[in-house]
Order: sequence, then structure tokens, then C-alpha cells
Amino acid sequence: MRSPAVLIVTHGDDDHAPLVSAELDKLGTQVVLFDTDDYPGSNDLTFGVDAGLSAVRFRVDGREYRGDTFDAILYRHLRLPIAPYIVDAEARRMAEWELRWTLEGALLALEPALWMNHPHANTLSRSKLLQLRLASRLGFTVPDTRVTADPEEIRRQYQVWEGRMIAKLAGGQIVGGHIASQYVVHTSLITNDDLQDDGALSACPAIYQRLVEKSYDLRVTVVGDEVFACRIDSQRHKAARVDWRGMGHAELDLHPLDLDATVADRCRALLRALGLEIAGIDLVVTPVGEMVFLEINAAGQWAWVQEATGLPIAAAIAQRLAAARTAP
Repeated sequence: MRSPAVLIVTHGDDDHAPLVSAELDKLGTQVVLFDTDDYPGSNDLTFGVDAGLSAVRFRVDGREYRGDTFDAILYRHLRLPIAPYIVDAEARRMAEWELRWTLEGALLALEPALWMNHPHANTLSRSKLLQLRLASRLGFTVPDTRVTADPEEIRRQYQVWEGRMIAKLAGGQIVGGHIASQYVVHTSLITNDDLQDDGALSACPAIYQRLVEKSYDLRVTVVGDEVFACRIDSQRHKAARVDWRGMGHAELDLHPLDLDATVADRCRALLRALGLEIAGIDLVVTPVGEMVFLEINAAGQWAWVQEATGLPIAAAIAQRLAAARTAP
């Protein structure tokens, strides 16, 4: 009987993959890390069909692995491939497009026992509007929300909410070719001055929500059926009160928290509804103790939570991946 094997797909700036690899090593699980920074190059792949049977083969640092070797895939991140040796810009763009579709297509052609997470599930879960509908249906309290680019509607809602309005992106961050080129607009408090420019308001839709009074924030990381909750004392710092991400977690007090069983079940149900095995969920706890859903991120970062609280998230991920083995 062969030992279980896990493929980790990520890039060189990912500080989470080594934490999971170390835990998989402890479990005696073979780990192959496909760093997309080195594709094409020292990491490459091929796809073929022979006599009606399809197969994917990976080459990683000079060693070859069959796609059906892997019982599970931890799909962290892709770095979009580049073709720097092609001088003509249009030809280079075409080559890079072909590299990307070959990489993504080969991954989708794999049939492991477990994906964390399947790329299609990741894509589906990025829809914040779908998130809000599902969360509301599952019993979460969700902020009053409008998604629009109509200046009159935005101003009207601002008055209805008595000036207590925030705005956030409907699509989230714009992913660039490198971590330094990520473009993020954090949740922002809207003022009356922000509502004067019809051109700016109508440029594109945004998510507008009634401001929720906070006692503290919660980051909940769900791994399979395990739920890890981290309390973020965001209201002690002015810069973190609306969106603690603008300040960063390093300066904030973080503590593990035993999540209410009903809320934990709702978190698990939300992941199942989106077809996810792992995700980070952002909640707010109000001064009267009500938990309010903000959003879910299938690619949510959790290493900082583990480091600050000691919650064994990497170990839970490794155990989930290692348990996926089905083939002899």
C-alpha cells in the first residue's frame, strides 16, 4: 500500500504552504509543491490522452509525478505565467494566455479525492452578492445592503441610514502578476462630501451597507468540519474601527474564541453551500452580542491567526488532506 500524496499549488511568496508541508511530513505524507513562479521552467506539466485514457504528468525540480499519484490538492494560489523571451508584445500575450490555460486545464483534469479548494468553487465564492444571499438564507444577520451605481439611489439610502454608510468593492482586490501589484480598496466610511460627484458614484457599482456598530471583529477559519475563531480587538484603534485590514493585524490584540455552536454550524453550512473545504469568514460582534456576517474569502490568510493564537490550523489542514487517501 502506497503512502498518501498531496500536491500543493502555490507561488514563492506564499508563507502558508511551508506550514502545511511541515505538518504533512509529520504524518508521513508525500508532498509535492508546484511553485507556479517556476512554470514554465524547473516546474512543468504535460497532458495527454492515449487509448481513451487521459493523464497529467508534472515535472518538479527534475522529478516526474503522475497526476493520479495525488489523493488531494491544496490549491493556494497561481502566479500567472510569463514568456519573457518573446519580443513581440502580441505574440507574448498569446503565449502567456496559452501557458495559463494549459496550467489551469491540466489541474482541472486531475481527479484527486479532495480539493482544498476546487478552482471552480473559489471562483464561485468570490461573488459577494451570492455570499450575502446565502448567509442570510442560512440564518446569519446581514447588514442592510444596496449594490448600485445610481447616484440618486446612493444618496437616498445615505439619508435612510442617517449618514451611517460604508462602501466596499463588489469584486474585491484586483489580482496582479506579483504580490506587490495587488490593488485593494478597504471598506470606507462614506461622508456627505463623497456623494457630491455623480461621475465618481456612477463610474461603477459598489456595495453600500448600513454601518454596523462593533464591539470587536472575528476571523473564523473553517477547515472541513473544524472551526477556529479569532477575536480581533479592532475598536481600540481609530484606524481599525471600520476595517481593521487597513491597519493590519500586527498591531492588534488577537485572541482565540470559543464560537457559539449555532454560529459555527452556520459557518460550516456556508462553506458546504459554496463547495469549499477551507475559507476565512469575517464576522462582527455588536455591543449587544449579535454576530453579523460581512464576507467569506476562500483564499483567506490564516498563518497570522495561528501565530498569534496558537490555533492548530495548519495541522487541521494537513490532517484533512492526509485523510483523503482512497487508492491502494
